[in-house]
Amino acid sequence: MIRAAIRPATVADFDGILALLESCGLPSSDLTAERLDGFQVAVGDAGIVSVAGLEQVGDEALLRSVAVDPQLRGSGLGGCLVDATIALAQTRSIRALYLIPNDESAYAFFARRGFTRIERDSVPRAVRCLPEFTHLCPQTHPCLWRSLSSGRSQ
Repeated sequence: MIRAAIRPATVADFDGILALLESCGLPSSDLTAERLDGFQVAVGDAGIVSVAGLEQVGDEALLRSVAVDPQLRGSGLGGCLVDATIALAQTRSIRALYLIPNDESAYAFFARRGFTRIERDSVPRAVRCLPEFTHLCPQTHPCLWRSLSSGRSQ
């Protein structure tokens, strides 16, 4: 596995996060340097090599902007970062995480981590009102979710 330190994102990480998201084809137009609370990064010798964010609404959250430098995919780094982000969500008393995978590979990645498909209209309204659901991600992409309150999917 690649050597990288996982830590909370800071304002100074903003440009690196945007560059990584852009290189991975993920939306970022709604992000600002001041809205990185809940984001974590993995930092290696070359700078930010992975990112994942929580966008919390009440006791639920959107798991968003999960990206790994394309050259490091398959190294286990993404799984470590997602696990760390789930642990962060649990410390914040988040009951469930929702996400919109951008392709089949991402869908399979999250399915291996206990996320299951959910219909868009079953996603809580507060989460559905976030930009990723309203206009940043295609409406045709599936939605996934994972319960954190019992450690199992519904």
